[in-house]
Amino acid sequence: MPLPHLDLLIYAHDGRGLGHVSRSVAIGMACRRLFPDLKILLVSGSRQIADLIGPAPLDWIKLPAYETQVTQGISKGRPGAANIPDAELGAFRTEMLRQLVDLYRPRCVLSDHLPQGKHKELRGALQVSRDLGTKWVLGIRGIVGHVPGLWSDLALDLFRDYYQAVLWYGDVAVLGHEQLQSIQARFGIRPMETGYVSRLSESRYWQAWNPPYGAADPAVTVSIPWISSDTLSFLPNLAQAVKQIGSGFGNWHIYIGFGEDQDQQQLVRDLFQDLPFCHIRPIGEEYFRSLLCSKAALIYGGYNSLTDVLFAAVPSVVILRGMQDHEQELHLQRLNDAGFGFISLTEKKSTVQDLAADLEKQLSARPVANFSVNLYGAENAAAGIVQIMTSG
Repeated sequence: MPLPHLDLLIYAHDGRGLGHVSRSVAIGMACRRLFPDLKILLVSGSRQIADLIGPAPLDWIKLPAYETQVTQGISKGRPGAANIPDAELGAFRTEMLRQLVDLYRPRCVLSDHLPQGKHKELRGALQVSRDLGTKWVLGIRGIVGHVPGLWSDLALDLFRDYYQAVLWYGDVAVLGHEQLQSIQARFGIRPMETGYVSRLSESRYWQAWNPPYGAADPAVTVSIPWISSDTLSFLPNLAQAVKQIGSGFGNWHIYIGFGEDQDQQQLVRDLFQDLPFCHIRPIGEEYFRSLLCSKAALIYGGYNSLTDVLFAAVPSVVILRGMQDHEQELHLQRLNDAGFGFISLTEKKSTVQDLAADLEKQLSARPVANFSVNLYGAENAAAGIVQIMTSG
């Protein structure tokens, strides 16, 4: 009797934010929807996976999580909930991933962002997959940015040795051909353009967002996926701006990824405790419905959050963190050049007056009309993966 095998293993590394795992979850959900007979697993350390998947029939394996702190735009690892130092955790996860691939014998593996995985943790899995005939696919976001791990010699060598295809989660009608060309020049293979991978677009097939809130409809949905030292300085300004705007527009729903830090949770709640029209909530599936019902949004400038407001067509203020790769700034510029009309502020330099004025402007703006962007990246990626998986 031949050994059983998995059809698709989806790998999403973790550390801060939800971008990598959200794209991966959306593609996994699309695979389960369009190809229900496939055997699929997702593997990641993100503790938000269950909230992102919701009722969709997508199963996952939880790795012990990385934690990252960001200071002045520079990321640095720190012990996570397991209290294992970053380097040791990388060694544990490398062996776990190697054993997973050896056990489940996947026909195809989709890796988000890096051919080698975070901290090079896919190297053992890649090596053991050689005798299994596994096909490897790399997924890359719309604006790549300056990501040393992706452009490294190691990434190139591993890609040439093990990978068969690249999926590009962008739309040339909005972002142009430059990103596609740079990826092709580096890896020697033309990427498959999928369009934007939107978790919100795919989630609509698996969960109901009705009935709406009715009289409690949110005026503004605020999303803060993770908190840095600059965020802790930004939040008091936001609270003062919201106080200045007042309750006339309606309720504010503020979704924050606190992690395990109880002190941060209390600090944020204290900032907004005198504003009864503000509701502090953990990031989860309720965020989707809130965003779709809102007059305006305040989000951070990651790929994932931008695709959410693109789908919802809600006027938005976008907060830029000032990361070293400058991906957010370039991405936002391309979207605005295409006509979306985001207002951007820098987290570190935004003032109470700027926040209040820009939020009021977006609260009075009309939803964007006649804006065309391909948000079907999840299902297009799913179809591409199956084509690659079944090709000779």
